[in-house]
Amino acid sequence: MAKENASLPGRAREAADNDVTVLRAAREIFAEQGWNAPVSAIAARAGVGVGSIYRRYRGKEELAQSLRVWAIDHLATLARECVSTAKTDEAVLKTFFSRYLTESVGPLIPVLGGRLPEHAEVTRAAEELEDALQSMVDVCIDAHEVPPGFTAADVMLMTVHLRPTLPIEGDRATEIHTRYLDFMLDGLRGGTPQPSITPPSWSEWLQMWQGT
Repeated sequence: MAKENASLPGRAREAADNDVTVLRAAREIFAEQGWNAPVSAIAARAGVGVGSIYRRYRGKEELAQSLRVWAIDHLATLARECVSTAKTDEAVLKTFFSRYLTESVGPLIPVLGGRLPEHAEVTRAAEELEDALQSMVDVCIDAHEVPPGFTAADVMLMTVHLRPTLPIEGDRATEIHTRYLDFMLDGLRGGTPQPSITPPSWSEWLQMWQGT
């Protein structure tokens, strides 16, 4: 948390770190309990009072919108980092999904998708995410890691399929998810015929996400 806001001055950094703590807690609680989880559960997980959350957010919907922006921005940053730091082009997608599995609590679409109205910041973040993911996908297509029809929306929907909630905790769940990641990546690079189904478009993913 401190690393994410290290460039901010004293009190601003502390406030930003507190925000991240609450957002991380919200993501965990929503993943575990669903949309009907009480704000009090989020506060307890974050180690703050309920009142402090309501001083920052007017309600659960505003908190959830901020969570969506934060989560989308994180994925965009992750995609850019994977393109710039992977040792080879062949490692980009593996690095992206491996970090996603180890750094993320789980996908938000099953919990928040379609529940919240359009929001300007979510739209802005989603546009930047599409650009970041498409740049990553282009690298992977050129490296023959994915077929030409692979899309940015495919990446986002694979984050859902790769991270189901399992009734086990900790490292073992991550190991199992990573096992199926390896199978998936082997299949993508295996030169199998293109699926006959039309790939998902980015607007289709946005519709699932925003319910518009």
